[in-house]
Amino acid sequence: MAIDISWLEKNILKREVTAAERSALDCITVSNFSAGEKIITEGQAGGTLEIMRSGKAKVEDNNRYEGRVILAEIESGTIFGELSFLNSKRKSADVTALEDCVVYDLKQEDFTELMKNHHELAYTILTAIMDRQTSIIMSQRVTLAPLLRNLKEKAKKLPLFIKVAPVVFIILYILAFFYISYKDFDYSN
Repeated sequence: MAIDISWLEKNILKREVTAAERSALDCITVSNFSAGEKIITEGQAGGTLEIMRSGKAKVEDNNRYEGRVILAEIESGTIFGELSFLNSKRKSADVTALEDCVVYDLKQEDFTELMKNHHELAYTILTAIMDRQTSIIMSQRVTLAPLLRNLKEKAKKLPLFIKVAPVVFIILYILAFFYISYKDFDYSN
């Protein structure tokens, strides 16, 4: 199955591509996943940018306090795997298809060729990645800001003992260290 260039233009690139760029985009491959199938497994090699062409998936991670946590849902038109694509590190979360999915894949080495031969197209792809990261940051800001304000208000209500105890402990620890050092020092010389 070939990639749908007009869909990419409309949903990811946000511009029309030239005939040469259209040809260069042949490096993008298509993968199909059934519902329940892993699209990405945490720890797998990075260096691939994924684009959800159709379908829906969930991003999950292991949290040592809460177990499996759903971090996000991915829908058609979403770029994902962008961090490991840019830094070539291993994938940091699992992505599992919630329904049948079609995913476009761009390998880092193919992107490097695009950067050499099709600068504007490579820049457009990087812009799409930055748009995705900006969107994530803004959504986290909206989510985290109220939580941090709430935490700050709770900290203000803590008893003085709880606020002072760590400082007292550190002072006592330092004094004990110097006392033990002083006590064990041989002054006979």
